[in-house]
Amino acid sequence: MRKVAYAALMLFSILVLSLALPAAYDLIFIKPIQKTNLFFSPVLKKCIFTEQIRGFDAKAAAKSEGHHADIVYKDESGEYYDRLAFEAYLPFIYYRNMELRGLLPVTAYGQSFDRKTIEKHRRVLELKATSLDSHRPKPSCLPLIEADPGQVALLYPDDRFQSTTKGLQFINADFNAPDEKLSKLFTLALTNQGFVFPCKHIGGNFTNFKPYEGGIFLVDAKGQLFHLMRQKGEPFCTKVALPKGVVPRHVLVSEARERQWLGLVLDTQDRIWLLRQHDLALIGLETTRYRPNEMDFKLIFNPLFVTAIFSDAKKIYAQVFKLPVKDAVPFSIAQPFHSFSMSMSRSQECWQTMVAASIFPFVTTLQAENTSLLTARITSSSHYFSLSLPICLLLAIGYFFYSRRKKSPNRLAWTQIGLIAFCGIYALIPILLLDENS
Repeated sequence: MRKVAYAALMLFSILVLSLALPAAYDLIFIKPIQKTNLFFSPVLKKCIFTEQIRGFDAKAAAKSEGHHADIVYKDESGEYYDRLAFEAYLPFIYYRNMELRGLLPVTAYGQSFDRKTIEKHRRVLELKATSLDSHRPKPSCLPLIEADPGQVALLYPDDRFQSTTKGLQFINADFNAPDEKLSKLFTLALTNQGFVFPCKHIGGNFTNFKPYEGGIFLVDAKGQLFHLMRQKGEPFCTKVALPKGVVPRHVLVSEARERQWLGLVLDTQDRIWLLRQHDLALIGLETTRYRPNEMDFKLIFNPLFVTAIFSDAKKIYAQVFKLPVKDAVPFSIAQPFHSFSMSMSRSQECWQTMVAASIFPFVTTLQAENTSLLTARITSSSHYFSLSLPICLLLAIGYFFYSRRKKSPNRLAWTQIGLIAFCGIYALIPILLLDENS
C-alpha cells in the first residue's frame, strides 16, 4: 500500500507540475501578444496590418518616433509605415480620425466617400471558434424577443424558451412554470412548416441592444433551416431555402440599421454564406483554408468591399470580395479578387519560448484557445527530440550519480531514473522532495 500511495502521489505531482510550472513561466517571462490586425487598403490596393512584436525591430522603432516601438505597421510587401500613414491608408476604418484631420471625403477607385456614406456601409460580423455549439456550454433557456413591442426600445419578454425532443417549451420567468399554451402555439407554427424535432441548433442575437429584432433561426433534425419571429405575441415561421447539399451548422444573427445582411451561416462543409435580409437568401463566399473549429472568422464591410479575415493561433488569412449587391442571385458563390496570408508575430519563437520548450517536455492545459470548455490536454514540446529529451536524459544521468552516492540504485531508484528521463523536471522535483518512507 505504501508503494501504491507513493506511485499515486508521484503521478499526481507530475500532472500538477506540468500544469502549473509552464503557466507560471509564461506569466513571468513571456509577454502575451494579441492576434495581428489585418485589413485590405482601398488606397494601396493590398493588405496592410499592425501587430505587436516581442523583440526589437529597428525599422518599426524609427517609424514609431519614440512611442510604442514594439508596434509594427506594415503591408504585405514588407513596407513599413508610421501610425498616421497607416490610418490614412485605411479611411473606411479610421474615418473619424480622417475627418478630424480634414481628410474627408476620401477618393478610392474613382469614387468619393464622406463620413455619412462610410458609416452607412461599415459593419463587422465576427464568428469565433468559442461561439460554436461544440465549443461552449449549451444554453438552457433563451428569450424570444417581441419584434413589434409598440415602442422604440426592444423589451425582454416575461418568458424564456428551450428546445426539447418534442417541441419548444416556454417557461414563465416570474413563476418558473411552463407556459403550455405558448409552447403549443410556437411548436405548432414550426411543425406546420415541416420542422422535425429535436432541434440541432438555435441561432439568434439574444439582446435588446440592437436597432430591431430580426428573429431566430433553428436547424431541425433533418438539417433544414427555419426562421422564427414573435410579432404581437404570435409566431411567424418561414422555411429558409438552402442550396443542394448544404446543411447549416451555425447561424450568426446581427441586426444592423442598413438592413441588408441579417447575418451569416456556417455549413457543415466549413463554407460561409451571407444571409440576405429581405428574402433570407444565401450568398456564398469562397473562403478557402477556413477551419471553423480552430479559427476565428471576421467579415469587415465597407462601401466597396467585404474582407474575410480568419486566423488560428499562428497564421492569419485575408480574402477580399467585391461587395455583393442586394439583388445577387441566391446560392451564388463570390470568388475573392485578392488573397493574402502570413504568420503572426505571436507565433515567432524567442529565447523565452525556446527555454520553455527545452525544460518542459510536455504541457498540460485545461482549456484551449479555441474553446470555452474545460478540456484536459497534454501537448509535447515543439522541440522535444532536439532540446527537451536531451535535457531530460541529462537530468536522469545526474540523478543516477546522486542516488549512487547515497546507495547503490535499487528497483525504485531505476524507476525514478526512468520517470526523470521521460518527464524531466516534473519528476525530478517530487522525487527530491519525497521518499517512499515519508
